Amino acid sequence: MSDIIKKDPTPIDNFAGWEDGVEGDDRPQGAGLIQGTLIKFTNDFTWVMRDGEELPANLELAVVDVMRVVQKWADQRPVETIILEPHQKFPDVKKMNEETPKEEWVEGPDHKPRGPWQAQHILYLLDLKPMDKYTFPTGTAGGAIAVGDLCGKIRWMRKYRGTNVYPVVVLRDTFFPTGFGGRQRPHFKIERWVRFGDEGGQVEAASGLTPLPPATPSDKPAEQTTAQSELPLETVKEPSLKEEMGDEIPFNDPTPDLGKAESPKLSAPPLPTPRRNLKKHPQQKTGKKVPPGKRRPVNPLEVG
Repeated sequence: MSDIIKKDPTPIDNFAGWEDGVEGDDRPQGAGLIQGTLIKFTNDFTWVMRDGEELPANLELAVVDVMRVVQKWADQRPVETIILEPHQKFPDVKKMNEETPKEEWVEGPDHKPRGPWQAQHILYLLDLKPMDKYTFPTGTAGGAIAVGDLCGKIRWMRKYRGTNVYPVVVLRDTFFPTGFGGRQRPHFKIERWVRFGDEGGQVEAASGLTPLPPATPSDKPAEQTTAQSELPLETVKEPSLKEEMGDEIPFNDPTPDLGKAESPKLSAPPLPTPRRNLKKHPQQKTGKKVPPGKRRPVNPLEVG
């Protein structure tokens, strides 16, 4: 009986199997969480890179992934990282810090000691034209709200357009109420939605959407275009109210066709109302006087 070795049908080339790790490397887990250029939101409400250079206001980035981690910090670097799985809840970070010896606590942004364990949200973004990668890690309440709001919109959009849909955003800020009156927090403004092609470069056709036309061979050199990306992208429309509600709202009273509607018949004018003779007739005098002693008594109920 011969042994049968099953091979993975998916071909792997040197690009897909590229690895630069070294056996025995003692770098802490999660040291490679930052991909490409690190970006951050400053206290001056601006978006900057690691070196402090401000990002262009019109920079459009596709949000391609998100990660949640809990890290232990020492000497201004993470020494231990716990990567959360999908649907896994954050552990009780407050309890973890309370159980950590005080000598391991670190100095916070307010120059006060705080626990070394911190919850982090990490957002991965991609500039589609030069294929530059960006990473936005945040451990603030405002940053967590920004990432959470974006993830909620992505889940809602994928409910109607499939799992291969991604938002293209610009980096903005919005007001965030706090116990000290409020401040600005990060905000990802969605400009449009796109669907990436599969590994073969073919774009998946969606209901109600027009796929990109297939490439045709030509002897003429390719013309230079000003497209935002050379990737096979498809713009995806947001779901309509009918799709969200699962039904359409009927109208009970159809709109009449004014062009075919008959003119209403004019009714005859009303007849004039005869005038009444409002002239008072003079009272007839009988010449008979009523004696004072025989006048009719007045009824008090008849008086005003």
